[in-house]
Amino acid sequence: MKRYFTISTICIMVYLSLNTGLVRAARGEKWESLFDGKTLNGWIQRNGKAKYEVEDGVIVGATVLKTPNSFLCTEKMYSDFILELEFLVEGGMNSGVQIRSNSLENYKNYRVHGYQVEIDPSPRAYSGGIYDEARRGWLYDLKNSPHARSAFKQGQWNKFRVEAIGDSIKTWLNGVPASDLKDDMTSTGFIALQVHGSKEAGHKVRWRNIRIAQPKPKPAKSILKVLIVDGQNNHNWKGTTPVLKSILEDSGMFEVDVATSPAKGQPMSGFKPNFAEYDVAVGNYTGADWPEETQKAFMDYMSSGGGFVVYHAADNAFPKWKEYNEMIGLGGWGGRDEKSGPMIRYKGNSAVFDDTPGRGGTHGPQHEFQLITRQRNHPITAGLPEKWMHVKDELYSKLRGPAKNLTVLATAYADPEKGGTGEHEPILFTIGYGKGRIFQTALGHNVEQLSSVGFIFTLLRGAEWAATGNVTQTKVPEDFPTADKASRRGAGLLQ
Repeated sequence: MKRYFTISTICIMVYLSLNTGLVRAARGEKWESLFDGKTLNGWIQRNGKAKYEVEDGVIVGATVLKTPNSFLCTEKMYSDFILELEFLVEGGMNSGVQIRSNSLENYKNYRVHGYQVEIDPSPRAYSGGIYDEARRGWLYDLKNSPHARSAFKQGQWNKFRVEAIGDSIKTWLNGVPASDLKDDMTSTGFIALQVHGSKEAGHKVRWRNIRIAQPKPKPAKSILKVLIVDGQNNHNWKGTTPVLKSILEDSGMFEVDVATSPAKGQPMSGFKPNFAEYDVAVGNYTGADWPEETQKAFMDYMSSGGGFVVYHAADNAFPKWKEYNEMIGLGGWGGRDEKSGPMIRYKGNSAVFDDTPGRGGTHGPQHEFQLITRQRNHPITAGLPEKWMHVKDELYSKLRGPAKNLTVLATAYADPEKGGTGEHEPILFTIGYGKGRIFQTALGHNVEQLSSVGFIFTLLRGAEWAATGNVTQTKVPEDFPTADKASRRGAGLLQ
């Protein structure tokens, strides 16, 4: 039987094919409204002094003279999401919607910066293009996208749809594909509504029906395959690897293999673990460089969606391997200094970069210390106490590195009386590298420290999250440490 297609049918088919990924990403997701239609609760204004108010269920932003760009920012931070909203902009002004954006003390004194989905009613018609606000400028203009440029409706309500998944950012304007960008500079940040600085007061832009969906993470397998990499270390890897293996396997969630490198000074050319066979790798290694072929295999594994747990001294490894340092976010020792990247400092409730010159990596004598949970909505730290004690251990300080796509989960105050820096140092954190996920724990100097319930539980959650992006271990154990008391158990016993 012959089949006939009208021009209209073909157009519909093309449209659906262009939007298949977006529809699939949104299917089954729970939408959350970012605007209650009555107040600006959940939003905070940054930088300029443009006027934001609510009128008839719409957020209205109005230009004010002698003020820089203004941003109405969500209090929450978002990583992977699908965002939908409608906007109505007056001619003669410029605006935009910030995504994965940040405001940091160390970057131009809290200047809002990051990806912006452009709102452009000018004849240029770049609405839906992607601009990097206060950083690199245009990342995806619409010079070669006449279909997108013609999609904007002057003087009418327009609709954006933005899909930010991993290093992919795609935009649609009124259902027409606009931008398709691959960029991994920033993986997490707030969403903001911009009113651009203007030479005329009273120009207005309006937003409504603002909602967001966060894709469900990949479900965990019943058994996840783990590869612990060891063999060289300035720490007791021969003692800690068996305990790490026991902790993981005794949970009933993991099956663990170990790849042990040749000893220090022995040829490394034959050391070629097959990372691709595993859901997550655990680094218990700091020593000689891996062969170039092994390094490439590990980079390919991580960039294509692998998981990695950086355990304690593994952040000392490979100080000259650029990609490894991007994976671990922060590291210490091995000659690291300000050229390796900034330190992270916690000021108030915000993590900021510190470029002060100096060595990377130090610690005082072992002592008990208190951790502060900084991200209580992250799967790894969800439900943990705000403050909890850790057993006598090394408190790593002055870690430095690229710190790209890094989220601090927990910090500890490095008391100067204990040889510390007087700063709240990052102890547990995550990093995004391509499609891969990394969890770093600076805890666990030796076998004795691996009995800490805080270490055991965050390791298990961190390994599962690195492997799948999800955490099924939602119940916090009853013997989890409190704000004033550390707790121990036989390694691996979760009951």
